[in-house]
Amino acid sequence: MKRAPETTALLLALTLLPGCGRSLSHHLLDASMSSAHRPAPPAVPAAVLPEAKSPYQILGGDMHCHVSPPDSPGHVSRGMEETVELARAEGLDFVVLTPHVPSQFFQSESLRQRVQSELAALERSVPRGEGDPIFVVGFEYTDYHYGHVGAAFADLGAVYAEVPARAALTDPTKFFRAFLRHGGLLVVNHPLLTPVDSIIRIARANLSWRPFTEPGPYPEEIVDLDRTAQAFEVYNLAVTELRDRFLLGDTSATLEATLARLDREIPLRARPLVPVGGSDSHSGHLRATTFVLAEARSAKGVRDGIVAGRVCVRDPAACSFEVRASGGAWLPPGSVIRDATMVEMRARGEAIRFYANGVVLAPEEPGHTVFVPVTPGKCSVLRARVDAGYSGPVYVNCPF
Repeated sequence: MKRAPETTALLLALTLLPGCGRSLSHHLLDASMSSAHRPAPPAVPAAVLPEAKSPYQILGGDMHCHVSPPDSPGHVSRGMEETVELARAEGLDFVVLTPHVPSQFFQSESLRQRVQSELAALERSVPRGEGDPIFVVGFEYTDYHYGHVGAAFADLGAVYAEVPARAALTDPTKFFRAFLRHGGLLVVNHPLLTPVDSIIRIARANLSWRPFTEPGPYPEEIVDLDRTAQAFEVYNLAVTELRDRFLLGDTSATLEATLARLDREIPLRARPLVPVGGSDSHSGHLRATTFVLAEARSAKGVRDGIVAGRVCVRDPAACSFEVRASGGAWLPPGSVIRDATMVEMRARGEAIRFYANGVVLAPEEPGHTVFVPVTPGKCSVLRARVDAGYSGPVYVNCPF
């Protein structure tokens, strides 16, 4: 089969050997990303019906962005200055910086000091001008055997003080438990990034979250992270626009498979699981991938909105998704409805598809709502696709 020129260029980029060709590889990847979905800037949300007003503003940003330093310059071609320029050019409200850190770094005094020093230096380089994007310095916990987890918003120094290296050696779960107690957010990154049979070397790597894709046993900290991480990266720009687009021929494959997996996991785990997005950019491109219904334009507003599940991914259109029980108020993604036998769903957009427990319901006609019977005592997970975006779920009759 004859390949399109952009496909040929991408294959060349991804099969180049490390060294002087890496810069060319990044340029070709960025050129390929230029045609990726670029969402319109999020507007102040307006309710579907004019009599209601939203208490939130929509903030669009990126939950998974690499930067060098601390990332290796051979691995990441973009420094902080270019990252700031790209974030401004894309109109991002927030960017979570996630340089790689090695697995179990918290058990080694020397690694702890190195990580803290590198992240402190990155923090000092962050601009804080009024109107600038909100930059949150976090990290990507990188375990090549079991999976990757984005961590942000907590005070790392306070976590270190609570859990010294000796304590983490005895019980490695203590570190991330303390991270959560200090206001942290934990995101399982690209959980279904399984290998693809390809001539492209990186495509053959297994970067998935192994508790989702392989039988155990797992280390204690991985088991605990699987139980406690608040969010899962359902939309990874690199996975969607490179792996799925060029190797699978379906840009929605991994995104929709991961959302469907969360639909199944939520009732089993009896806890909310929040879908988020990230560019996973290592070079000269960024996109808004996560949209948060936030109470304030601040790091706290972003963090609180995500933890509450008030999110949509890929496009802000899906943040218009709302659900209500009979006679109740319309509620945004992340809401919990109890003791209901019937709920009503609606959204604003040109193309709307509703899901109940992973099952596609009849598309909504513009201006109409959809009624869905639900069973008391049975957890129902409701969400929507609106135009190019996907909403976080609303939980009905769930035990949390």
